Amino acid sequence: MKVLQISDIHSEINPRLNSYLDENKIDLLIISGDITNFGPSEFAMDYLNELKEKNIDIITIPGNCDTPEAISAIDSSETLSVHNNVVKYKNIIFFAFGGSNPTPFNTPFEFDEDTIYNKIKSLIEKKSIDIADKSFNESIDDVKEDYFKVLLTHAPPFGSGADLIPSGAHVGSTAIEKIIKENNFDINLCGHIHEACSISKINNTIIANPGNLHESHGILFELKKNKLLNIEIVDL
Repeated sequence: MKVLQISDIHSEINPRLNSYLDENKIDLLIISGDITNFGPSEFAMDYLNELKEKNIDIITIPGNCDTPEAISAIDSSETLSVHNNVVKYKNIIFFAFGGSNPTPFNTPFEFDEDTIYNKIKSLIEKKSIDIADKSFNESIDDVKEDYFKVLLTHAPPFGSGADLIPSGAHVGSTAIEKIIKENNFDINLCGHIHEACSISKINNTIIANPGNLHESHGILFELKKNKLLNIEIVDL
């Protein structure tokens, strides 16, 4: 299975993404937030549904710049919107939480660190997993070792390459960092920090941030069952 992750679209169409999807066999597209730039909601709906016309499965979460109206449009689109949920997709289990830790810009979808930690922890402790609109009635503890475990967030964890800004400061979420150190995720797919396109690690968890889609980067990885075969930053 080939998976492409993009992030931080900010209401800008990048035709190179469409060309890449036309020219390459991608099984799943993951969009890790900021589909819009404070709206408009119509962009979110139209953009996602047009991508879905390429007959590709798409999983989405909102980012901190997605307004309540934009989030409603994301939820109503033909993609699988997974914010604040645990979802099984083939051999992958997604633990998903959008938005971001507090920023200096007072954006629409921010959470304090305690809320982020408690929300994601509650996902990990859930006793059922959603398959789209169906219930997967097994304990996560019973099945998670057989699946590739993805923490899907908009905000990156603190102290990783994914949260590094040009000044050299780390601005990621301490809650997400703590969650990663306490749990055995295979990968954290994130975004938010445009300049921090990178693949790094916290303990044994891979941290992947494709940066801003305007810069035409994505994260491409390939799975065989629940095993990661390779992962790389690709130019779109």
